[in-house]
Amino acid sequence: MKRLLGLCLLLAGCAGAPPIPVPEPVASPETTWQSRQLQLTALQSWQLSARLIVSTEEEAWQLDVIWQQQVDNYEIQISGPFGMGKVRLQGSEDGVFLYDGEGRAYYAQEPEHLLLEHTGVFMPVTSLYYWVRGLPDSTIDAVLIPQLDAWGRLTHLRQNGWSVDMKRYAQVDALQLPDKLFIRSDQDIEVRMVVDKWNIYQGRVASDE
Repeated sequence: MKRLLGLCLLLAGCAGAPPIPVPEPVASPETTWQSRQLQLTALQSWQLSARLIVSTEEEAWQLDVIWQQQVDNYEIQISGPFGMGKVRLQGSEDGVFLYDGEGRAYYAQEPEHLLLEHTGVFMPVTSLYYWVRGLPDSTIDAVLIPQLDAWGRLTHLRQNGWSVDMKRYAQVDALQLPDKLFIRSDQDIEVRMVVDKWNIYQGRVASDE
């Protein structure tokens, strides 16, 4: 418990991206949200650097993540105390490879259980692709209790046994993107994520005009 508290304080005390200036609340958060979804869905090529705490009732891991996304192809580098150094997930719609610190490759259709099997860490990687942009996972039909703030940004939802809170947003080019997320599963797996840096690849974001 003390270890988890220390890791939480580390994430809380280290600054991510500077908070965006607070604009006036919008007249209709629901209407703004509809427009925002179109913009965020069009964002398909990007890179982020983040710090994560993944914890269960018994264990907690502090991880550094670099996530590169190019439409349907992604590469996620994860550094943490696995006893095996850095691991890398490289995937597409056809499946995913995990490369361990010794250069060995393992293949599966989905990244979640592949990562769990070889590192002991479970993260909802497939859904994080959506949640980290401030969107519901469109591959899952049920979205329970979606909540918007006064600016039409998603702040909370429940999907597929996970409760997701977007705690903070940052201005990234023309978009506002989450840079602090708290995610908890019904099985008491918790993921706390602070994004230190977003990079948006030009030409991949829909225009407001």
